[in-house]
Formats: sequence, structure tokens, C-alpha cells
Amino acid sequence: MIAARAEQNVNQTKARILHVDDHQDTRLLIAALLAQCGYGVMTAGTVAEGIQLATEISFDLCILDVRLPDGNGVALCQQICKLQPDVPTLYYSAYADEADQKRALSTCGDGYLRKPICIAELEEAIVDLLDKHRQRKRPKTVCEV
Repeated sequence: MIAARAEQNVNQTKARILHVDDHQDTRLLIAALLAQCGYGVMTAGTVAEGIQLATEISFDLCILDVRLPDGNGVALCQQICKLQPDVPTLYYSAYADEADQKRALSTCGDGYLRKPICIAELEEAIVDLLDKHRQRKRPKTVCEV
């Protein structure tokens, strides 16, 4: 029932975002800042909570921390893609080097930011991924074929 009420609120926004990060302060801050930008954000602190939400609610974008207490964001992305194959995913981490980023993106995911991030950088990445996703889903017109 909670997910149903939350989904109603999230449906009245620019996009529905799943944000998974094990640091509660980070989750709350990013959710509040993105809400001010017009996004509906559902948060989770673990892989298990993220999967639970992805099972119950359809999202337009996922923002995943790479290191989580019960797994990692790359494995979570793979599981979410089984539930919601078209959802774009943005990773972020304070610990990743370039090799980690390439490995994560070659496995699953669409973008990668390094912490600390500013909200403008995050929103720019979100807008870019949502635009690319919409263009992929848009049917081709006669002129484009």
C-alpha cells in the first residue's frame, strides 16, 4: 500500500527515479534536491530494497551507488534490467577509478559520475540519459526510415 501511494506522487513528476545509496543522508539530500527539480524519487539503502521497489514500481531512470552493503550497483543494475529492460541507469561512486567505470558500463548501465557530485552535474546527466532513452523509444517517422 505504501508503494501504491508513493507511485501516485511519483507519477505527477518529470520522471520517476529510483535512487539506491547506503548512506541515508546522501539519499535524503539527493531526493530532496531532485524533487525541487521536479523529479519523483524513491530511495533504497540496499540491493534488496532496490529490487523490491523495482518489482513494485516502473521507473524512468535508476541512480545507483556502486558499493552497497548487500552487493553492488552493477549486479543490482543487471537485476533491475530483467524487471525493467529499458530503464537507463546512472552509477556513481567515490571509489571507482577509470577501469572500474569502464567495467561497470560494459556490463550494464548508461552513465557514471564520481562522488562528490554537484546537483547541476547530476541533473545534466539525468536529462541527457532521459533524452537519449526517449529518442530510442520514439518510433521512426516515414522520413527517417
